[in-house]
Amino acid sequence: EAACDAMAVGIDGTNGLDNPEPDAPIGDEIPLTTSQEVASQDMEVSLPEPPAPDVEAKVVGPTIPENDKCTYTWRVGNFLRIRQPKHYSPVFYSGPHAWRLLMFPNGNNCAFLSVYLDVADGAQLPAHWSRQAHFSLKIINHQDETRSVVKDSDHVFMARANDWGFREFVPLADVRDPSQGFLADGALEIECNVEVTWQPSQNHDSKKETGFVGLKNQGATCYMNSLLQTLEHIPYFRKAVYHMPTREDEDPENSIPLSLQRIFYKLEHSDVSVSTKQLTKSFGWDASDTFMQHDVQELNRVLVDKLEEKMKGTSVEGTMAHLFEGKLTNYVKCVNVDFESRRDEAFYDLQVPVKGCKSVYDALDEYVKEETLDGENQYHSDKFGKQDAKKGVRFKQLPPVLQLHLLRFEFDFTTEQMIKINSRFEFPAMLDLDVDGRKYLTDDADPNCRNLYKLHSVLVHSGGSNGGHYWVFVQPFGTEHSNKWYKFDDERVTLVPESEAIEGSYGDDAPAEPRPGQLHGGMGGYYRGGPKASSAYMLVYIRESAIRELNCEVTDDDIVPHLRAQLEREQLDKVRKRKERNEAHLYTVMKVATAQDLRAQVGSDLWFDLVDHDKVRRFRVKKEETIADLKATLERDLGVPAYKQRLWLWVHRQNKTFRPDKPLQLEYPDEMTAIMELKEDVASVPLYARFQAEVRLYLEVVEDAEPPAPVAKAAAEDYAAVAAGAFAAPLGGVVADPMAVDPPPAYPVLRPDELFLFVKYFDAAAQSLSFVDTILARGTDRLRDLVPVLRALKGFGADQELAVFEEVEFEAQVLFTPIRDDRSLREAELQHGDILVFQTLPLPEAVAVEGAPLLDGEPLSGAQMTISRFFEAVKNRVTVNLFKLPHAHENANIREREAPQKLAMDKRMTYDEVTAAVGRAVGCDPAHVRLTMHNCYTEQPKPTPIKYQGVARLQEMLQSFQKTTDTLYYEVLDLPLKEFESKKSLKVSWHNQQCEETKVLTLLLAKETTVGQALEMITKQVDLELPAVDAQGEVVPVERSVRMMELFNHRIYKVFGYDEEIDTINDQYWTIRAEEIPLEERDMGPDDKVIHVRHFYQDAKLSMITNFGDPFLMKLAPEDTIITVGRRIQQRLKLSDDDMLALKFGVICFGRIEYPSETEAVKGRFRSHDNAQGGGNFEDYLGIEHAGPPTGPAARKRLTSRYHDKPVKIYG
Repeated sequence: EAACDAMAVGIDGTNGLDNPEPDAPIGDEIPLTTSQEVASQDMEVSLPEPPAPDVEAKVVGPTIPENDKCTYTWRVGNFLRIRQPKHYSPVFYSGPHAWRLLMFPNGNNCAFLSVYLDVADGAQLPAHWSRQAHFSLKIINHQDETRSVVKDSDHVFMARANDWGFREFVPLADVRDPSQGFLADGALEIECNVEVTWQPSQNHDSKKETGFVGLKNQGATCYMNSLLQTLEHIPYFRKAVYHMPTREDEDPENSIPLSLQRIFYKLEHSDVSVSTKQLTKSFGWDASDTFMQHDVQELNRVLVDKLEEKMKGTSVEGTMAHLFEGKLTNYVKCVNVDFESRRDEAFYDLQVPVKGCKSVYDALDEYVKEETLDGENQYHSDKFGKQDAKKGVRFKQLPPVLQLHLLRFEFDFTTEQMIKINSRFEFPAMLDLDVDGRKYLTDDADPNCRNLYKLHSVLVHSGGSNGGHYWVFVQPFGTEHSNKWYKFDDERVTLVPESEAIEGSYGDDAPAEPRPGQLHGGMGGYYRGGPKASSAYMLVYIRESAIRELNCEVTDDDIVPHLRAQLEREQLDKVRKRKERNEAHLYTVMKVATAQDLRAQVGSDLWFDLVDHDKVRRFRVKKEETIADLKATLERDLGVPAYKQRLWLWVHRQNKTFRPDKPLQLEYPDEMTAIMELKEDVASVPLYARFQAEVRLYLEVVEDAEPPAPVAKAAAEDYAAVAAGAFAAPLGGVVADPMAVDPPPAYPVLRPDELFLFVKYFDAAAQSLSFVDTILARGTDRLRDLVPVLRALKGFGADQELAVFEEVEFEAQVLFTPIRDDRSLREAELQHGDILVFQTLPLPEAVAVEGAPLLDGEPLSGAQMTISRFFEAVKNRVTVNLFKLPHAHENANIREREAPQKLAMDKRMTYDEVTAAVGRAVGCDPAHVRLTMHNCYTEQPKPTPIKYQGVARLQEMLQSFQKTTDTLYYEVLDLPLKEFESKKSLKVSWHNQQCEETKVLTLLLAKETTVGQALEMITKQVDLELPAVDAQGEVVPVERSVRMMELFNHRIYKVFGYDEEIDTINDQYWTIRAEEIPLEERDMGPDDKVIHVRHFYQDAKLSMITNFGDPFLMKLAPEDTIITVGRRIQQRLKLSDDDMLALKFGVICFGRIEYPSETEAVKGRFRSHDNAQGGGNFEDYLGIEHAGPPTGPAARKRLTSRYHDKPVKIYG
């Protein structure tokens, strides 16, 4: 079932007020069972010593200490004054586990209060920590405890999902409204009950213990993991997936078949848990989808449908139908005549009831139970007319794999919420559907097919209606697994007894014993001693006669060669990397950049600085090897003789550039120095990001270097002796000069006055940049000395003018300084590793446009003619994905829309320049373009569009909560945005005389427009039912013919005056309704009264009145009785006599119901003041009492639409 809304991602901020008063603290805490607490900070939590854990519990893996649960209440004082986007509670404990609450006082990008439970010490826990907890959160209502809002969930907290909760908890309008009762003296109280139900052993090896591996949870993908494990353990299904055609050049992130094949292969061959990231990306899901848990039954249907679609036209077409498709027959059989109607339909799974059923057999009896059609519900036969009949369903053919979905969730009309039915529901290990004379089957079902089914897997849901956790018990095929059940719980796989898999998943009717520290009231079933939270949710049975077919042999030959070879390479690569990690302390990784690397990268992959070190050659060198050994390796692999190699160390400079700055020979002149002695500047690489030592070098090839002269053997031996310290002075004497035997260096010597420089060339005409070469210049050289060298590098003539610049920095600012002839290079402060960039003069004839965007190197409007402007444009260049903004009523998901337009733009572009570029791209007037920014966390448009010139530059438009995006949304308005914003957009629901919504209008009006003028516009856009002229033939003015009202929660709060300006109307939280004034109200007598009429039913359990449906106004004359009023209501709402018999009428005042007699004048029951203009909760009204909650189409829609934000969709 769908889980909590998601992790609390989307807003960064700090706790507290802008200017908190000393006597008005925020976040007072009331610990009920926990006394330890500390103030928490956003970035770092300083934790006190937790309660001492049960020492014995640590000995046996996941044993839970006795004090692993607690109840905690957080009192948030001065709630309405909180200005920060998010707010943390103090830390509290359940046993040794540290928690805190996270609240978004203004909503997590929604109009609701958002509350989450957060692991307070997550950053201090081991790298792969996890813990499963059941928790409930309660927003306390101080006026009426029954109106307190409670939501609960089960969640596996881990490093990637260390907070979990509810994005849409309570509407902010209700929380902030003092009359709603959620605030007491300005304080909000949130109660949290939490119990850690499982914490894995850190040393469990699933592969070693069971032979199986699990699947990694991406945040809330436990439901998908459980389903994948179920399907993977059906060999026939796995074999069919392997035979789906895939290509070697396919990207698994864009191919569902390929990503499934990879997962299934890894589950069979890997020693560690398997990632599902490629699969979810092939579904078209983003990060928000992986943190949105869904119903496993729904995913099963969607996935099977998608695979069936992908298998069409292949050798495995029809596999899904062969495995899962059954046929049932719907029949209607007349009782008194010889007539029967039959209709066959296919099914892939069966949804069977749990409520009121003790076992699977009871549920199937209920499923095929006959219904009698008689009385007004008689069956109409074309031949015999209306007839009494029996209606039912029987199975014509059952599938080899029978999937039973247990209906454990239903809509509770009393609470208007989804609830979970955890009652005991038994299912057998062997299911016989031929029992009692094959009562479940049709007469024409195959008599030779034995429908005896063996239980294969049990998918379990733990938690409540607001969220939970899934796992699956599987009994794999094969004699080696006979009578063995395995529990697949995300990454953890364990062998369990059959009783745990079957009897342990029945659910539980009996209330649990109250636990210490738990409250017994107002907390929902689990925390007031409710039933067991986990129970079977989906059962998979295999027909016993089909086991041999489904347990087919799956070998490596079933896997396409390219996939097998690729996966084997990846496996070997993993082994190699694991070996490298294990031996990392023995090696140093040498990343050696060359001129060839610079030529390949500069101008294509990078523009500033010199090279991306992750894309250069890597050499693993043992730490005890020497520099000479390294040079020998480079000579062997790169073909550069050792005597021509000059190696440079890279250095980080203060201006955040990274350049070759120090010749290795100066730092380490002895080539016999061990590699482990080499040191480099590693400030840019944090220690945790490097698992082994790295040294980055640049290899300069000195072409004119001469090979070293041969050294005489004696001299070499003497030098070696000196190096070894073998020379010793005779007694009373000294050694004359032992280094006189110093051999010649084995590396090219760099003269003290030489500078090692890098050269780039900018071609203004082609708008391109390239790396040319390196040069050695003298510190005394001037520009006139450099120019001939640069001309020769590019083959220019002797008369070609050049402009030469030094590339200084680019992070804080783009800075290029010209090289002038009046200063030497040393005076210009050039040093080793500096970069020269030059271009030809004069500049080409072109219009230089500051900040003009580029696309694939071609200017959109003008070109950057100078080096500095070109590099400025490069730094600010961005490709924007421009989506058309979907209409709000489309419930849009961007992935379902057309592909975006890609616009090359410049981050410095102003608002007007951006709208002009968008206007050109979509072919519209830029003044009509309205832009909306992108939310990086939800992957959806932000709710509020950008106002006219409300954002200065494109760079600000692409910033979202301190993250950078490349996405923008646009819409084309019917009038200029500036004019549009001077008007008021008003959404109005038009209702007919039966109080039914017939049309929704969105009006764009001047803010000073009155309600009367708005109603004049509305009447021209709708079909009026009542006459527009009165009895005298005069046109009825708008003040007497139509009206506009404000509604909320099935109540009319206000009838607007015709002179009120529409700018004062809020249609965001209130429903604005317009309707014709009924004829009876147009002719009111002096003693007549307009009253409110509402639908309601009484909740006997909670002793409260619940309104529903559309309220309305009606005229009440002094002589009106319940009978006359009822007749007029029946006529207005077009109700049948039978409908009226089911209704009662009463007068409600302050929640009390009075039932007038049929002959009593009703008006006397109402207070004398005129309340037709509003009053909300406090006015008297005439109530139409229904026997129970609504059961019409709207209620059914609410019943079927469960609480998660969106349905499961697979886009790939």
